[in-house]
Amino acid sequence: MTGFDKEERVQKRTLNISVRELVEYALRSGDLNLTFFSADRPVQGIHVHQSIQAARPVEYRPEVVVRHTVDADAYRLHIGGRIDGVYDDGQRVIIDEIKTTRKSLSTVKEEGDQVHWGQAKCYAYIYAVQNDLDEIDVQLTYYQIEENERIEVRQTFSMEKLRHFFQSLVSKYLQWADEVIKWIEQRDRSIETMVFPYEDYRPGQEQMINAAALAIEERVALLIQAPTGIGKTMAVISPAVKAIALGQTDKVFYLTARTTGRNAVEQCLEILRKNGLKCKGLSITAKEKICFNPEKSCDGDDCKYARCFYDRINEALSDAFTQESFTRDTIIGIARKHRVCPFEFSLELALWVDVVICDYNYFFDPRVYLRRFFEKGDNDYVVLVDEAHNLVDRSREMYSATLHRLPLIDLRRRLRTRLPHIYRILGKVNAWMVKAKDQIPESETNIALEEHPDDFCQLLRKFAEAAEQWLSRNETAEFRDDMLDLYFDVRRFLNTAERYGTNYATCYTIAGRDLVVKLFCIDPSEHLEIIIQRCRSAVFFSATLTPIEYFAKLFGCSGDTRALSLPSPFPGENLCVLVAGKISALYKYREFTKHEVARMIAALIDRKKGNYLIFFPSYEYMKMIYAIFQRRRPQAELIIQEPSMSEQQRDEFLSNFSQQSDGFLTGFVVMGGFFAESIDLVGERLTGAAIVGVGFPQISLERELIKAYFDNQNGSGFAFAYQVPGMIKVLQAAGRVIRSEYDRGVVLLIDTRYTKAPYSMMLPEDWRPSFVNNVEKAGTLLQEFWGRKI
Repeated sequence: MTGFDKEERVQKRTLNISVRELVEYALRSGDLNLTFFSADRPVQGIHVHQSIQAARPVEYRPEVVVRHTVDADAYRLHIGGRIDGVYDDGQRVIIDEIKTTRKSLSTVKEEGDQVHWGQAKCYAYIYAVQNDLDEIDVQLTYYQIEENERIEVRQTFSMEKLRHFFQSLVSKYLQWADEVIKWIEQRDRSIETMVFPYEDYRPGQEQMINAAALAIEERVALLIQAPTGIGKTMAVISPAVKAIALGQTDKVFYLTARTTGRNAVEQCLEILRKNGLKCKGLSITAKEKICFNPEKSCDGDDCKYARCFYDRINEALSDAFTQESFTRDTIIGIARKHRVCPFEFSLELALWVDVVICDYNYFFDPRVYLRRFFEKGDNDYVVLVDEAHNLVDRSREMYSATLHRLPLIDLRRRLRTRLPHIYRILGKVNAWMVKAKDQIPESETNIALEEHPDDFCQLLRKFAEAAEQWLSRNETAEFRDDMLDLYFDVRRFLNTAERYGTNYATCYTIAGRDLVVKLFCIDPSEHLEIIIQRCRSAVFFSATLTPIEYFAKLFGCSGDTRALSLPSPFPGENLCVLVAGKISALYKYREFTKHEVARMIAALIDRKKGNYLIFFPSYEYMKMIYAIFQRRRPQAELIIQEPSMSEQQRDEFLSNFSQQSDGFLTGFVVMGGFFAESIDLVGERLTGAAIVGVGFPQISLERELIKAYFDNQNGSGFAFAYQVPGMIKVLQAAGRVIRSEYDRGVVLLIDTRYTKAPYSMMLPEDWRPSFVNNVEKAGTLLQEFWGRKI
């Protein structure tokens, strides 16, 4: 929801909007036109703005903030923005707005752009009011990217004309603002009377609610480790929603990497609505999963849902505003009714809802994050990060970039006669990559260098510029899609190169005939810190945030960050944890201990019929033990995870785990995958789990870079690269066993390392594990556990 203040609650509310929002709502029209270069324009625009501003005379002030208040009957409209530049030499005043374009400058001058002019004229009006001017010059400075040229188009306006223009825009906007204000009043009244929707809190839930509420109030970050069963989603969403009515925030972002997380928060909001809450929540679905015409380009000539998009979007928004829950199906229904692009419609709607539910990348990824929410810089957003342990590796990938040689040379081969200029440029790029490949020692397949690949990036920029010029002409060619793919990869690589610092390394990897060049982000914390600082408060929560210091460091949290760790809410006697600490799962000993591992797993399942999951650190190790176990327990029903299983195959795998089992179903799976985090096998669907090894990521160039970097930073390289990520996988896998207060189950940990620090110290305090030296001892303890009446 667009911002509002409550300083004068008894009198008038204040609705805060930007000049851009006002102008776009009132003036935009025509087709949606998301060209291939749209994603790069903000980055290029920043550079163009800065260079033009730096070249202006001393009388020119860049980035001038202006604000204006309009009094409506029931509320005040605060309109603000930032002028690109103001020239004032004492004789005349010029309002300067800088725009980038790929159109010819003659076309730009002839056609004009009513939104661009509207934004500049609004700035001029507000500035003239503030400075008591009778007339003012308005200038649009257009920079043509391909030609590296610019043009300045200037008009002089009287205060009378500007006032009339500004009031006409406000008049149109007030009709929409009336709806918004009515909604805000309904919403806030409902929040002020909102009560917890259940009769009792779960153990630890009230503590979590209070901690989140205090963190939001006091503008700090909070890390919460809360095991399954506490009701984490309700515990963070309810105080965040209350903060809206308190005027502490005007929007809540709930970030989740999985469909299960999205479903959970949608259900929580629906429960609160059934108890009287008025709250608009929107789930953003990835473009490729919601697009009506995936084979079409996003412009009015090719797609009917892009055609006249801006002529229909305001009516679609007004229609949608009668509803509160905007799930994927709801968005699709409204978008089809009004014939608008569903993805772009959801982004427009996101400006006006109270809770935005989306993947991490819409908030953190520099390629796709929701820029419209961060352009003003002063944001009071609250961000709730679900399953936050996943953010570390996800953010490393967001801020890294990769280029492959094979697609490049394949495209080059087809350009020889059609596009000889680009053919020659790609020849130089290929020559650079061949030279880089030759520098890798014969005995190695990869190397890493600290140096930024400047020469490589210069060649890539030449390709990007040439490719842009050709792509912008929309010529048909059988290689166009491949050109587009390479262009996007190169642009991402170049944008990542601009962030390159001591927290990066350049990796070169030989993969068969291919060479892969990767700008690898070793430490994403400084990137995450910038985004978190834009918000009022960030609450990170997961069942596995141990050790807290590790996550606080990698999330980029400041020194005043708070932490809360809660015990399991379920009865401790319902979980039996055994540690087979005499069996080593180290790689060098696996061949010697494989039969002991199989015997210990057999001891686990022999004591009770039911369903079991056996977790391994790798497919290779899993298949080794699976082959032995097949021969040892032919009566057991065995199923095994295959690499790259489809969604249907995963569902079929899980369908074997029924509530009633009269056999010994045993599933062999890998740690860190879908079956270790994304499943909820309640009751008799899962009897127990064995976890073999400590879940270390495989040794790789990237892991070794992380190790070396954090050894230099804080002496904890091995912990940051291997130990902590491995134990997170272990704890996530173990968390599949007890999913409700009625569940009973067994967790068997197999590895000598579980008996030593730091691994033993990272096990939950409420586990109280029993150490077993042999299968007989394990069998005895399991018989006692299953024989005990609860």
